[in-house]
Amino acid sequence: MAVKVQTTKRGDPHELRNIFLQYASTEVDGEHYMTPEDFVQRYLGLYNDPNSNPKIVQLLAGVADQTKDGKCQRNFWTDYNSSSYPF
Repeated sequence: MAVKVQTTKRGDPHELRNIFLQYASTEVDGEHYMTPEDFVQRYLGLYNDPNSNPKIVQLLAGVADQTKDGKCQRNFWTDYNSSSYPF
């Protein structure tokens, strides 16, 4: 019996850029970034309660912050979201 593996369609880079810019609230030297709050609370829709522990938001955002500088960069976010692997 053959096993069929389902993959997702790769995201269109132009559409992904527009989505990223919709959530990125920080701009430094013309480069847009998502803050930990942008990524976890606005984009993922998690921990939006005013009593949420901000350290949890920081911890979760660390997954998308490759350089650990408090900013989610578009190139990582786009790569992650255009992957052909289901997450």
